[in-house]
Amino acid sequence: MYRHNPNERVGIFIDGENIHYSAKHLNMRLDYLKMCAQLADGRRLLRAHFYTAISHESAGKIDFVNFLKLNGFTVITKEIRIGPDGEPPLRLTKGNLDMEMAIDVFELIDHMDTVIICTGDGDYVPLVEAIARRGKHVEICALREMTSTDLIASSDEYHDLAEMKNRIALDAPPLPRHDDHAPPSGVRNDRDKPLDYNSIEY
Repeated sequence: MYRHNPNERVGIFIDGENIHYSAKHLNMRLDYLKMCAQLADGRRLLRAHFYTAISHESAGKIDFVNFLKLNGFTVITKEIRIGPDGEPPLRLTKGNLDMEMAIDVFELIDHMDTVIICTGDGDYVPLVEAIARRGKHVEICALREMTSTDLIASSDEYHDLAEMKNRIALDAPPLPRHDDHAPPSGVRNDRDKPLDYNSIEY
């Protein structure tokens, strides 16, 4: 049976939109730092990548992205373009950055022993299978009821967000506004002063 090795090199790749809506389904404000620490489980976390769609009007999400960058995440964004009817295209609304994630994984794959992909989207099955063919251990993290069965079957290990909820929820009380994303706890600014979560407008 596979056991986690503290010398094992791990990379985490997060489908931001998918995990965000999974957390909302659980009525949870997710702390991404805690989630990554739980998934690394004492192993060597080399990289944590976060993928999300963004628009010039989403100031709150831009602030959230900056929080992640200050805490060592590599954030990859795709701009939401507005169509002629004033609505963004569906594919970009979903924040689909599967090609960007695949490219990043294979640029780093020789430096990783385990690849952890945080999404429930079945579109990622070919990526998981390709990683496994390179002899790497592949783990999936998502909400079980919103995860493709084929995706779970293609992975070596599965982490259910619902089972992790008490360990990855944000400590700060919910804000009295509609949040697109919750900032991770323990974030520091460049002067090493605690950031006030309530100052972030979404």
